[in-house]
Amino acid sequence: MNKLKVLIIVIVLLVLANMTVMVFLSEKGKMADNSTGATIVTKKRDFTKTVTIQLMVKGGLFAETQENNGIGALFSRVWVKSNKILETVEYYGGNISAKVSPFAFEVRFSIPTNELDKVYNDFESFLVNPVFNKEIFEREKLQHLDELKTSLDNPNLIAQNGFMALAFEGSPYAMPLEGQETSVKNIQYEDIGNYYKANIKASYIVAVIAGNFNDELKNRLSSTLLKIDRGNPYKYDCTNSLITEEKRKEVTDSRIKQAKVYIGYNAPDARSEDYAALKVLTDILGGGMSSRYFTEIRKNSSYAYAVGAGYPSRYCSSRFFISMGLDYDNVDSAINKIEEINLNLKDTITEQEIDKAKKSILGSSLMETQSNASLAWTMAFFETMGLGADYYEKYVDVLKHIKKDDLIKAAEIFKGNKAVYILKPEDN
Repeated sequence: MNKLKVLIIVIVLLVLANMTVMVFLSEKGKMADNSTGATIVTKKRDFTKTVTIQLMVKGGLFAETQENNGIGALFSRVWVKSNKILETVEYYGGNISAKVSPFAFEVRFSIPTNELDKVYNDFESFLVNPVFNKEIFEREKLQHLDELKTSLDNPNLIAQNGFMALAFEGSPYAMPLEGQETSVKNIQYEDIGNYYKANIKASYIVAVIAGNFNDELKNRLSSTLLKIDRGNPYKYDCTNSLITEEKRKEVTDSRIKQAKVYIGYNAPDARSEDYAALKVLTDILGGGMSSRYFTEIRKNSSYAYAVGAGYPSRYCSSRFFISMGLDYDNVDSAINKIEEINLNLKDTITEQEIDKAKKSILGSSLMETQSNASLAWTMAFFETMGLGADYYEKYVDVLKHIKKDDLIKAAEIFKGNKAVYILKPEDN
């Protein structure tokens, strides 16, 4: 028998042994499941004694409307608490959670490796044939509404949500993850089951297995995902994701004595070549008590008692934002000072600042990927963003090679339109 015939026989036997799971496995442990449409990525860490399965289901706020905003957050509570998996996994010392994020719905399942077989069937039932208990729905809805009412007493959250609504006007990101009181009241029990049917599709899923596990777990998870409706590949609609004109909004709150200010600029999504450079720039400008904003706005000018910056990782356009707490009389002076700092970075930024920021981010990145759970989330995130699950390894190398010119290029965002949101005391 020649080699060709032997090869053909081997292939046929392999196909017959796995007729329900057609998988193509790359050298890096990435499986593009041709049957389910899902992506499965694995990361062996045999020095640990646990395993995590992280699912990132594309959608998030993109799966909500103003009328049902908050359904993802409520669905996650009802889904987990209605099914046997919660009791089973806790009995064996593991945990399971679900939540909605701005661009995805997330499920995390972690368990000691030697207990996996005892709980996996319940995990599969949770994903494939979930129960949505009506009494649990009613209870969780009331609790969720109570939490939303309580949040109305938090000026910081009010300012944050107000800024997001202004800076992302017309985009799903304008909506709060928890929803709004009026929209959550609209959600009925039947909507929970319909949300599952419409949004939990195999082709939307990026799954990461990280930790100590048997190779068979890859095929087992693929078989599970095969039982979920496949759906069509998910496409994000990035319409209205940019600030197209200068915006400023002031809102009065009688409960506060100091103004809360947010300033936001268009910033690239995680797939941009400027992504890593802007992360470094964010740390330099607003990453702590030695940052540019803190030094100039608080220490040197005494305009604000609190100031910082952020650059959330997003699909579609993100925002680079500055937040400040200060006397209302100082708001315009502080904003002008921020503008001055942003537009003069080319002449003022130092190599010492760059080196310090890079080391800070590198250290944080390494610390964040120590546990199976955090590593699995990071890999799922970068795969969902289209950068590849192994980008977390490349990210370290990219950061190391960032130069001043890269930061100056990233700082071009400050020449564009901005959105300013101010929550101010009543006497102003």
